Amino acid sequence: MRFHLFGPPVVRRGTGLVDVGHARQLSVLAVLLVDVNQVVGVDKLLARVWGDAPPRQARAALYSYVSRLRTALDGIPIVRRSGGYVLEADPASIDLHHFRSLVALARPAEAMALVRGEPFEGLHGTWFAGLRETLAGEIAAADLDHTDARLAAGEHMSLVAELTARTSERPLDERLAGQLMRALIGAGQRADAVAYYSQLRHRLADELGLDPGPALRDLHASLVQRPQWSPRQLPPAPTDFAGMAAELAALDLDGPIVTITGPAGAGKTRLAVHWAHEHAVDYPDGQLFVALGGSDPADVVREFITALGTSPDGIPPEPHAQTALYRTLLADRRMLIVLDNAADTAQVVPLLPGTPHCRVVVTSRERLPGLVTAHGARPVVL
Repeated sequence: MRFHLFGPPVVRRGTGLVDVGHARQLSVLAVLLVDVNQVVGVDKLLARVWGDAPPRQARAALYSYVSRLRTALDGIPIVRRSGGYVLEADPASIDLHHFRSLVALARPAEAMALVRGEPFEGLHGTWFAGLRETLAGEIAAADLDHTDARLAAGEHMSLVAELTARTSERPLDERLAGQLMRALIGAGQRADAVAYYSQLRHRLADELGLDPGPALRDLHASLVQRPQWSPRQLPPAPTDFAGMAAELAALDLDGPIVTITGPAGAGKTRLAVHWAHEHAVDYPDGQLFVALGGSDPADVVREFITALGTSPDGIPPEPHAQTALYRTLLADRRMLIVLDNAADTAQVVPLLPGTPHCRVVVTSRERLPGLVTAHGARPVVL
């Protein structure tokens, strides 16, 4: 049995709907579902369903409603305990609790897929109104996290129209504004991003007497004005490099991602660094290098963002937003990125730019088939 509180509350058993009665009885069920597996006192139930001054017959009506709900929810117990009632069920069977657990696990796309309308639609009362307001904030935050994830995946073009509409509804939301700026930059609309920031700055000044916050100002400086930093992070070129003509020729072929794989001591790093120095001139916006080993890719993303000219207070706290910022910073740059000694594909994917203008060279002892099949990497095997 599954319980849906987003939109008009409904209960489903398999593919069918369970009749749980009229709106007042449904309100009792909704209160118990919100506090699933917790005792809800009778007085609290009365106040939530009927308000602060419930009628004299409300208590008798409550007992009747609970009895009917027990019959309707055959198999889902509603137990009388400690002066109240507790509905015992798996929280994952209730969309509200499943939504919150997915948000806590940083899975906003799955969380947003559960939202099918205004929470508790059709149920009235002060308590439901307050809870709706709280959930509206949680849903908005999850939606922003979902947008960050989509930006990180390179969906700039498809997000421009959507974010333009959303910023018109919430014109002073700076996080949303930053997302629109990133989408515009990633879609190649730099002038529009400049214009939007200017409009927002004037609106904040006129309506609130404020300047944009430090994160948005730094985003503007990093994204709209061309970053001044062009990092040159390659280690020194090997002085005694020789041979590997076929492998060097393979690296010269077109393609945004190439993997160099082979056993320890095969010369993977020497080959990558030698080739990178030979072709550095082809990447005038700089070269990024990291020896991955067991590094957390989130830490490397932050290091790369800093290397690209963003101050620490301009780096958003959310990992999805950091990846989105990293890819936006690279959107119109031509850079070489060398990821040395990767453990697996999952460690590499967050470090991939969302543009074909950059070149990524990955070395690893593993074959990294996920990069080849899902991201079109060309393998060079030593």
